[in-house]
Amino acid sequence: MTQDMTMPSPRTITASWLVVLAGLAVALAGCDAVLGSKSDPTTEEIFDQGQTDPTLVDDVGYVPLNPFYTQGFGGAFVRPVDVYVGYDEFVYVADDRGVHVLDLAGRPQFLLSEVAGQPLRDITAIVQDRRLDLYVAARRDTTVAGADCPSGGNPEACDLAVVYRISGLTTGTPRVADILWHPFDDGSRRFTRFETPDTYAGGTSDEDAEFTGVAVLADNRLYVTRRGPVNSTATGRPSQAFSPFNAFLQYTAEGEFVQYIRALTPDRPSLLSAYYPSDVLTFVGPPQRGSVALNEDFMIALAPPATQPDPTYGVVSVQVVETSDGTEYRVDSGRLGAAGNPDAGDGALFEAGQFVRPTSLAYAADQTGYLFVLDAGKDSLFVFNQNGIEGVAPPPGAGSTRPVRASFGGSGAGPLQFADPQGVAYYQEVVYVADTGNNRISRFRLNTDFE
Repeated sequence: MTQDMTMPSPRTITASWLVVLAGLAVALAGCDAVLGSKSDPTTEEIFDQGQTDPTLVDDVGYVPLNPFYTQGFGGAFVRPVDVYVGYDEFVYVADDRGVHVLDLAGRPQFLLSEVAGQPLRDITAIVQDRRLDLYVAARRDTTVAGADCPSGGNPEACDLAVVYRISGLTTGTPRVADILWHPFDDGSRRFTRFETPDTYAGGTSDEDAEFTGVAVLADNRLYVTRRGPVNSTATGRPSQAFSPFNAFLQYTAEGEFVQYIRALTPDRPSLLSAYYPSDVLTFVGPPQRGSVALNEDFMIALAPPATQPDPTYGVVSVQVVETSDGTEYRVDSGRLGAAGNPDAGDGALFEAGQFVRPTSLAYAADQTGYLFVLDAGKDSLFVFNQNGIEGVAPPPGAGSTRPVRASFGGSGAGPLQFADPQGVAYYQEVVYVADTGNNRISRFRLNTDFE
């Protein structure tokens, strides 16, 4: 395929990150001074040891860690939509009030409610890169000469999707390092007449587009997913061939647009698709390390509205392969093939109709390599091993290597239930879920991980 820009070949990020690690140690020491110590008896009791539900059973599975987090900075959470545990060992929670910073014991430390003179609102995703910069997908008001936006009385006043890059949040001195705007900074509108926000036939406009997922690679390059109505020339909207709303975008670490991947179809579900993407996942994550292999593969969750056809598979897994002809994006045949092997386990990531409305993805960047899919349509959390088989490793002495199913959920407010959950994260054997309808961050640990 023709590439807009030559992508770097797989490599290992090493020496340059030693400087970052040194700076991280200094930064964390400074964070203790500003935000309070993260190591005390409360932390050890609640997080390191974990207070489990007294009804803990002997079967392999995830059990709640009490207490769940319900309090942000200055008050209770209001519909938390995402959670992320960063390389700096702070917990970031996005809700209707902004981005809350908590320590690992769940104690609120800071709230970012305003960015560059505007409220931080309508957040859809948060993630941190290895420089400790926080990315926040949200919305922002702007005025554009010649625009045609339908949100207010002035067509040049537009409510557009953005991705903020924020530095210095946990040191108490947050600043906006960059803003990526739709449609100005996403590149899929480049060299077309759709670079200015507009309203199209049928009333669809650029204000209908939103950034739904942000994921970082080991060298801080970005993957971003964008979602919006399926547009076609038949309805007078921008052509899918030139400027689709549904798209998978790539950026440099400095926020420069690289390319929009046309290999991922925007207008129909498939195994190589960006059809109403709700999240994107890369295979890198905390804790910080001095040497990290640059794996460019990724996964995308697909969650079309009820009026659109359901995808056969709610999650697609894509391998990025360097060839003599350039970069190719291929179906992850290994994980796909696992679904056809009944001897491997009792379920698989690629089972037809497995998910209803997957909203968030997470990866365990440790020896387990577990994959987590949060499904708001089923109010459930699905757990897969790194091969795409549903389940976790059996406990020692089990007499079998067959993965044990550990997915759980159900609608409600119980300790193993959810209400329209929107975000999932993993850090040091603990799974965090933004349980939106219950206004809480639920925490779980696999019962075989307790010593």
